[in-house]
Amino acid sequence: MNRSAVLLSLLLMMSCSGLDESAGGVVGLQIQLPALRTVEVGESLPLAAVALDKDGQPIVAEISWRAPDPTLTVDPLTGTITGVLPGTGRVQAFVGSLSSELASFSVIARPDTLVIVGDSVFTVDSTATASPPLTVQVQTFSPPGTGIGSLPVIYAITSPPDLGGPHTVELPGAVLTDTVATGTDGAVSTVTLNRVAAIAQPDTAIVEIRAFHTRGEPVPGSGQRFIVIFQ
Repeated sequence: MNRSAVLLSLLLMMSCSGLDESAGGVVGLQIQLPALRTVEVGESLPLAAVALDKDGQPIVAEISWRAPDPTLTVDPLTGTITGVLPGTGRVQAFVGSLSSELASFSVIARPDTLVIVGDSVFTVDSTATASPPLTVQVQTFSPPGTGIGSLPVIYAITSPPDLGGPHTVELPGAVLTDTVATGTDGAVSTVTLNRVAAIAQPDTAIVEIRAFHTRGEPVPGSGQRFIVIFQ
């Protein structure tokens, strides 16, 4: 999963009144923000800003930064923010006494591991139409053992393979791959492996699970599998 960080330019033009040569002719700040304004606790994200003159042209100036909220910190010289606590965090750029508007970020707990809750191997009787719930939980180590709400988890049937013919088994919604958001406790317990009516089931089916950090890296534990044996 590759999530490209497309930079958006937020042009914050300020009035020329009150500026003099000591301000170096800067009348505006152009802050470049990522399209995804979410940062995980412990994750660092570089920001950038450009000072503009009265004609809207870039001008060399010393830009500083501040973050007024405890949920994130910002390097005052480089503009790199780091998530500290879940919540909303704001950041602001400065050139002398000239400041930009406050830019807001959502700080979320870091998804440190994806675990299977309970059994990973199920035997389904010939009279059953679905497996028990394939339950997983995304956890963070800060504090340890706690869940993370509203993080996408991907369920994918990897066996039997999709050969373009009728499905023998499927996930809820009659699909082979589905993305389900975790609940407030970081868990998903609503996904089952279902038989397709009037089609002979396979001897065994495999469902793989994956989760990803906000910027595309897989969460440790991704790639684990549920095995469903039909009898």
